[in-house]
Amino acid sequence: MRFLLKRYDIYPSAVPVGKRVKLCIFPAENIFLPFEGKEYTVSINALDADVKDYHDPSHKKIVTVVAHSGILQFDFVFKTEGEYWLDIIFDDNIIQSLKVYALDQDLYFRRPLKGDFHGHSYRSDGKHDPAALASYYRECGYDFMTMTDHNRYFPSDELRDWYSDVKIGLTVINGEEVHTPGSIVHIVHAGGKKSVTDVYFRNTDQYCKEYKEIEKILPDSVPERYRERYAMAKWATDYIHKAQGLAIFAHPFWRPASSRCYNVCNEFAKLLLESGMFDAYELVGGMNYDGVNMSVALYNDLRAQGLKLPVVGSSDVHSLVTKDFVYHFSIVFAKDNTPEEIIKAVSEGYSVAVEMSGTEKDREYRCYGNLRLVTYAQFLLNRYFPETELIAAGEGVAMRRYLIGLEDGNVLSAMADRTDKFYKMFFGIEPAPVPAQSTLERENKWRTMQLDSPQTRGSSLGLNGKNKRNI
Repeated sequence: MRFLLKRYDIYPSAVPVGKRVKLCIFPAENIFLPFEGKEYTVSINALDADVKDYHDPSHKKIVTVVAHSGILQFDFVFKTEGEYWLDIIFDDNIIQSLKVYALDQDLYFRRPLKGDFHGHSYRSDGKHDPAALASYYRECGYDFMTMTDHNRYFPSDELRDWYSDVKIGLTVINGEEVHTPGSIVHIVHAGGKKSVTDVYFRNTDQYCKEYKEIEKILPDSVPERYRERYAMAKWATDYIHKAQGLAIFAHPFWRPASSRCYNVCNEFAKLLLESGMFDAYELVGGMNYDGVNMSVALYNDLRAQGLKLPVVGSSDVHSLVTKDFVYHFSIVFAKDNTPEEIIKAVSEGYSVAVEMSGTEKDREYRCYGNLRLVTYAQFLLNRYFPETELIAAGEGVAMRRYLIGLEDGNVLSAMADRTDKFYKMFFGIEPAPVPAQSTLERENKWRTMQLDSPQTRGSSLGLNGKNKRNI
């Protein structure tokens, strides 16, 4: 079990640049309720501040706050985009450091979403039924997932069907993994309104005729040895786009068990990524760590040449016991948690690929994308997504119990909006609830008893834990 140990929270934690916002610091437990009428100091500094001397505090802004009704509340204007550290000081001791991120308007009005564009169920070569797989995603804090079985679009519809009578907090994006006859290039189709694989399986003659027509008009820059496979990939991405889907180039450095070669050789992979036919590059996931290293190196080479191609991270999950699941994912900054807005956000470049390592209690993240989004993603992985993961975990378990008749659908539906509520509180769209008067009175009663008790080892009271009567 992963606990989030803290004394205080601050809301909103994501704020707009240049606007005066009302910040509220709340206790995480009743014993940390600030002492009514006492003065606290909040020291604020930008993580990206231009500091000439580490020991010179002139870059910090100091705010004095008087505790009232169980919270510390003050106004502040964050002038530039980035992460800010806030030290809460009481009796000359830092009792907690909190973090706030200020965002320019284009990013502030986008919701951060954790998701996966590439996963498989028992309907192709996975180990779980589609609806159960979705529940595991939600249990791990995912906001969206794409069902992309090999050459099968219908498992996405099956997944939706199982939850058609209830409301869930997980957004399901229809999809499939496309590998057309005669080609070993794997293409993830995410978000399209209809299947592409149905076209080439139900009418193979049409597929062959059409890709051969494409091959005839390819530019001379495509080498002869790749022209047919290039045309096949172009046919697939064209059909994905006709279906209003996102075409993602998948795992070029995956090594099939039956082979000792990469899925796609370096020269051909580079040619495909430069072609303009793909909407995004599956930078991490579906490969071992050697493959991920190669993938990132290729991406860096292409960026150095001027290529601008959005990146995503995906698990390519087949079994939940493999390390790819939850260790490779995407963060997408979308205007809403809907399939259409998620697809649009990726196509506009608002995505980051994430690679996680470490243990349940000691996680490390490597984020890939542009500096602005990666910097923001790091804050979210530290501050926002751990909270939504805990909130969504129970819903994921309830989804699985619902599927086999052990959970009432009304209970599951009632849980679906909890991450939405946290998102609105985190971004200041809705205010966070203040402690109730009954809570303040009850804690004050027991706090008074503690203060009036004989001092013994371990009986300290006070937010710095230093002195029994430190109020």
